[in-house]
Amino acid sequence: MVQKFFLFIGVALLVCSFRGDGLIERVYPELLGDYKYYKSVADRSVSYAKEEKELFTVTINRKDQILFYKNGKKVRKMSFIETKMPFLDDENHVLFGTKNSYEPLFYRGDTIVIQSYPIEYQDNYFIKKK
Repeated sequence: MVQKFFLFIGVALLVCSFRGDGLIERVYPELLGDYKYYKSVADRSVSYAKEEKELFTVTINRKDQILFYKNGKKVRKMSFIETKMPFLDDENHVLFGTKNSYEPLFYRGDTIVIQSYPIEYQDNYFIKKK
């Protein structure tokens, strides 16, 4: 009887651990999906995706991951965290990164802005694929 009880508790915990209620799915469901690189902006210069030879895309999935692709091949994978940066004026952001290195992803409508991919230290705009 005791073994059945512990087996039941173990199965219940296992089922609960596979529930798909991560941060992105719970708080930012509109961010889920695939995004295509549109343009990069630095100071007064703008470069558009059609000027690039490579195809850059980003996928945000239900596992709280952001996946970066170059020409269809995954080049990087990072995770989202619940913490926000209190000193940022724009409330429309969520942090992503690895270990203790996180950066903001800004969003508005169907557009996200990432400052490290594909061109570092620039505002890189991605538009959600329909």
